[in-house]
Amino acid sequence: MSNFALFFIALFLLWLGAELVTRAAIKIAKSLAMSEGFIGLTIVAIGTSFPEIIIAVTGAIRQLNGIDSSQIVIGNVIGSSMANLALILGIVGLLKVIKLQKTELLLDMLMLVMSTTIFYFLGQDGIINQQDGILLILFYLVYLLFLNRQNLKKQSLLCKKNKKIKTKKIQKINYLSFFQLILGLVILFKASQMVLSHGVLIAEVLGVNEMLVGILLVGLGSSLPELMVSITAMRKGSTALSLNNLIGSNILNVFLALGLSGTITSWEINRQLVLFDVPYLLFTTIIAVLFLLSKNKFERKESILMVALYAIYIILKLSGF
Repeated sequence: MSNFALFFIALFLLWLGAELVTRAAIKIAKSLAMSEGFIGLTIVAIGTSFPEIIIAVTGAIRQLNGIDSSQIVIGNVIGSSMANLALILGIVGLLKVIKLQKTELLLDMLMLVMSTTIFYFLGQDGIINQQDGILLILFYLVYLLFLNRQNLKKQSLLCKKNKKIKTKKIQKINYLSFFQLILGLVILFKASQMVLSHGVLIAEVLGVNEMLVGILLVGLGSSLPELMVSITAMRKGSTALSLNNLIGSNILNVFLALGLSGTITSWEINRQLVLFDVPYLLFTTIIAVLFLLSKNKFERKESILMVALYAIYIILKLSGF
């Protein structure tokens, strides 16, 4: 079977995995009195970010064995983050107006901008070393603590309202939903591996260099789970799950993918990435945050601009920037 055929089979599996993950996440959020936003920022975001994390860790191990993987790993982090925040957010907004609760987004928006800003400053010396990796992981752990505190407050309020729900019924829903969630994440993970492996083979045949492979092909390919989950969640009316999945995934790309791999080996940051790509990502992040926090909904005009920012980025990269 050709690489192209296997690539499209993998895309179908991504859709299937996204369906399972979204349905399970919504049920878990309701049965455990968790907010869908919390589920999106943690469980689903980690699940859909598995490709980026695995690529980074695998690349770090290859680097230890003398195989330079820095270009494709760092390129993947930037390419995936750009795809999540510009392309996918734009597509989701074009499909349906995203209604927002700004007070619940403040911490996440702050951490989103902070993660990209930290990435920018850490890259100024041209290297991400072990100390940088540990620092990034610590930032993520602190963020998780704040998220958990927020969720516990919401959980206590919801539990008071749902005292009439029987415990046995809740446990049954949880067990079935967790199984469905794990199955969906496994499918997403395996399908993502197929997309990346066959996508890279296609790129090699076309003669594309490693940096462009990392940013354009691997970055976009590893963002397909986020795309599928976000679209499916929006279609089911779960705005918080859809949006927070994208936000959480971008935070994870920097703090966990770069952080974990950085503790294994040092990454050399291409000067071009420091001067153009990371600043462009930071600019796009700030624009997205301003749109999301300026009013109570994310409409078509904002969505078109985000997609345009991604298109401009791709054109500039293909032009040699």
